[in-house]
Amino acid sequence: QIVLFLFSNNIFELDAITQKVRSVGGVGSADLFIPKKITFPQKWIINAIKQAQESEKLHLTYQTPN
Repeated sequence: QIVLFLFSNNIFELDAITQKVRSVGGVGSADLFIPKKITFPQKWIINAIKQAQESEKLHLTYQTPN
């Protein structure tokens, strides 16, 4: 199971993205949940970034091409 958190200013864009994910081979299911408000634990995120920067292990960021 993989969970993705996506953001868009356009609700219809999110629906289109979800449809694309569903069409990918090997994907069993994809659900779209649209919350009214999202609050991220900023202190936790800042600490996680600092720990990753100080780590000797390689950290890779993955982005799909547009």
